[in-house]
Amino acid sequence: MPSPHWAVADSTDADIAAMVTIEQDRYGPDAWSELQIREELGRVPDSRWYGAVHEGEQLVGYVGLYLAPPDSDIQTVTVRANDAGRGAGSALLAAALARARAVGCRRVFLEVNANNTAALALYTRFGFVRLGVRRRYYKDGSDAVNMRLKLDSDAPALGAP
Repeated sequence: MPSPHWAVADSTDADIAAMVTIEQDRYGPDAWSELQIREELGRVPDSRWYGAVHEGEQLVGYVGLYLAPPDSDIQTVTVRANDAGRGAGSALLAAALARARAVGCRRVFLEVNANNTAALALYTRFGFVRLGVRRRYYKDGSDAVNMRLKLDSDAPALGAP
């Protein structure tokens, strides 16, 4: 279960600089630019929702969700490298799934780097299933795994032990 320590709040423009830094650190050549992040946040609440967790004044991680009921798509779940494994990713994912349910979404899709074993384990723990693979999807040539969660199923969608 996500730690109660991580309270997820709506992302704001004040988070953008830290988001850019975390993006570059975590994703290198696949990182979103400041402009891309600003454009995504500019689509809230029409078709996007972005949440963030902070420790004090520091951004720890963020989640992005594209909403097109009955479907939604996880755009990103990103946590600072030194905070990985502390439950922030679980809290962010749980909040995104709750938001998707709240607006009437029945399915959530995502794609994740096939080499990101921690993220694959997180998504599997939340009930996501693999749909397929996109070969050489990322700039470094690695594959993306496409996954789906049916929110109307009995899957443990809001967290898992």
